[in-house]
Amino acid sequence: MRYSVARRAEFDWLRIVALGLMMVFHGAIGFSSWPWHVSNMHRSVVLGDVLDFLWRWRVELVFVVSGAALMLAVRRHTPLAILRERLQRLVIPLIFGMLVVIPPQVYYERLQHGQFHGSYLDFLPHLADGFYPSGNLSWHHLWFIPYVLVLTAVIMPLFLWMRAPHRRRWLDPLMADIAEKHLYWLLVVPIGLAEMMLRVQQSDTHNLISDAHGWIEFGTLLVLGGLLAEWPAILAAVQRERYASLVVGLVAYGALRVEWPTITDNPSALPLTDAIGWCNLSALNALAWVLTVTGFVTRWLSRSSPALTYMTEAALPVYILHQTLIVFAVYHLHHVNWPTIAKFFVTVSFALVGSFALYELVIRRSRWLRLMFGVKNRAREIGPEALMPGREASSPTNRSRAPSS
Repeated sequence: MRYSVARRAEFDWLRIVALGLMMVFHGAIGFSSWPWHVSNMHRSVVLGDVLDFLWRWRVELVFVVSGAALMLAVRRHTPLAILRERLQRLVIPLIFGMLVVIPPQVYYERLQHGQFHGSYLDFLPHLADGFYPSGNLSWHHLWFIPYVLVLTAVIMPLFLWMRAPHRRRWLDPLMADIAEKHLYWLLVVPIGLAEMMLRVQQSDTHNLISDAHGWIEFGTLLVLGGLLAEWPAILAAVQRERYASLVVGLVAYGALRVEWPTITDNPSALPLTDAIGWCNLSALNALAWVLTVTGFVTRWLSRSSPALTYMTEAALPVYILHQTLIVFAVYHLHHVNWPTIAKFFVTVSFALVGSFALYELVIRRSRWLRLMFGVKNRAREIGPEALMPGREASSPTNRSRAPSS
């Protein structure tokens, strides 16, 4: 079997961690006081605090990983090839998810809220009633896919410009200076500006069209991911100061909870001076936790393994499936008299095991379903034996190795 060095293991691990945190986040919402598609009759204050903590930075990690992946892609492929690959691996799963995977979530929401009565087959024709929330067609937890697609097209010229040989002569010393002086912390400025945009938008709904907050913040983090992937000195600096970033994150988050305990994503509810403080502190908190998690994960998990290769190929379909399984579990556990924390662990475990089982037993074995879920053809050759200790499919290096299709 032929192998090609095509990935950086540390960023694949970071992707797994980021999507895992998203799964925990979604698994906890239904058992908290936060409004969501479905809710359990029992609520947990602890899970509400976990949600508040993760809500402020967990999505940002996804865009850091996306930026790193884009920078690595421009090393090996033409812009047209990258766009074609992104369209195939993201647009098709987005459409398939909206038409097949997400409708059961909307169905159970309508049932629990008394907005629909009948079977799922009776509900399906109502997908044509319009777009969520007034209608039933939605992209729900797949909302970030259109952002990644657009930002890829917008920022790819910048990454290509950075990689031009005649520019590297002055960019390399500049990036070394940025790493040495930790100037990447200045990214708190555009992230703070993005937070201030919420005063204009009123809310953070990720509606794509008029989301200045999202475009500025996610674009900034995508560029950060590209810098981390292209200039090892910056990544090494982030790794070295991971404990300092952790302290900054703890202080910033603690200050947010003490000073503004009831404000979430709407600084328009604050006077201007307070809103400026909230936005800057929120930006510092988000950046600090992104750098903390990136520093620890890329420092501790930088080696390839067969298990990593398998999980990397399974990541997108598992993510696409997990929230539907979570909604199913929360809905059916509604009146079960178990401790709330136990329900939460059962829900997350059900979603995790169920998603991987569907990937392994159904998706990976079907050419058409691999296409629908954005899985490369090579996944057919990477079976669950990769998860078994002692059965090496590739030699461990600092880069992942995956079989070519």
